Amino acid sequence: MKINKLIGFFNIRRLFFLTMCLVFSMMTMLIHAQQSSGDTNYSRYAGSQKKYTFTVQPLYLLSGGLKFDFEMRLGNGPGWLQFSPSVYYRDGNMNNNEYIYYGQTLHYTDWHPYWIHEPFSKLRGAGLDVNYKRFINVRRDFYTAAGLTYAHYNIKYWGFDGYEFIEDGLPYYGYKLGNQTQSINRLGANWYFGFRIPTRNAFVLDMFWGLGYRHSFSERDKPQYDDNFLTYGWTGFSFLAGMKIGFGIK
Repeated sequence: MKINKLIGFFNIRRLFFLTMCLVFSMMTMLIHAQQSSGDTNYSRYAGSQKKYTFTVQPLYLLSGGLKFDFEMRLGNGPGWLQFSPSVYYRDGNMNNNEYIYYGQTLHYTDWHPYWIHEPFSKLRGAGLDVNYKRFINVRRDFYTAAGLTYAHYNIKYWGFDGYEFIEDGLPYYGYKLGNQTQSINRLGANWYFGFRIPTRNAFVLDMFWGLGYRHSFSERDKPQYDDNFLTYGWTGFSFLAGMKIGFGIK
């Protein structure tokens, strides 16, 4: 377990360095573009943007969830307010397992993608991000955004649980295989850069990348699901990247 955490730490360091290089390059290009154009009249380009947008982040399907974004432009300036609710709903149907327990054969299913070392049989969860987004150069549709995030996960998994029983008037303790539950609450902050492809119609395509920090709270005597920043119980820096697809409403 310590070796896995050490490897994960060095991976995070490499991703952090790469992200900082991308951010520096992005800022250099944006500053050069603004100096070249000399145009900071954001209201001039507000007409090409919708007042409200609704998008979905399809990459969340890989982790058993789906994330939506509701954005509202603040006046005719470069600022936007963004609310991003997420839902997680996944049942274990990837692996069929068989376990013989005191002569009794138990069958159960779990979900075990390659980036999670601890499988689970059921995932339920919900979360919400609140971000402030500001276009750095509205004509080119480059922006930066920052905000807070919260998520709650209820994860069921197959494991052994201790129990007490009485035999011949004496107390005994044993273990049995059954469905256990781990609850995780995760808080964090986001900071990222993105690019929205400018269009004159209602279609919205958005790509972003950046950094975040997560801190998770869970029951320590149960699986933590904290192998890397893609898992639900991760604590530490996270690499953010994705795309949004949706439409705008005037």
